[in-house]
Amino acid sequence: MAEVTCPQCQTRQEIDSDADGYRCIVCAATWGFVRCTVCGERYHTRPGTRAWTCPNCGTPHGRNRSGISRVGVPLPLLLGAIVALGAIVALAFALGGDDGAATSPTPSPSSPTSAADPLNKVCRDLVDVQLLRVDALERAIVELNGDADALRKLGERDRAAVVDDAITAIRSYEEVAQGGGDTQAATMELLDALDAVDWC
Repeated sequence: MAEVTCPQCQTRQEIDSDADGYRCIVCAATWGFVRCTVCGERYHTRPGTRAWTCPNCGTPHGRNRSGISRVGVPLPLLLGAIVALGAIVALAFALGGDDGAATSPTPSPSSPTSAADPLNKVCRDLVDVQLLRVDALERAIVELNGDADALRKLGERDRAAVVDDAITAIRSYEEVAQGGGDTQAATMELLDALDAVDWC
């Protein structure tokens, strides 16, 4: 058994030494634990926390969707990655697709390019994401939801799921940006989701 102190009510209590979390016996707050991958210290977090900064050594951390912790990247590298991603999306938008050929703005339903239109629209709608402004992100979420639906109707379920993951990452970034938290880890999660959109 190990003793812990509830961060909310300061009550000392015993829990299993290998417990992933606990519920306070006094205030009923639910807590989980994270461990810094740099200094090794273990800290209380709310369940489901995906981004945090170690209070001991200051290292930013994030968790991927599998719950595996990872260390953040230095801010200059992060900003460079965002700029590079923006350039790639803008180039894809300018070229109109993978092969650089301009696509017809109104293909017929039987045209072979009509299946690619939702894919190209995803690329165009991702341009709003690079602005990292709340209004632009909201606009992108609305458009990308429509794009995911269009992809599902075409039978592109895997690609629709990739777009859904990007929407989830954009929402997470918005929440952290508006309510505080580790913006670096949230941005890395967003970049990972956008990187999975490999047809742009």
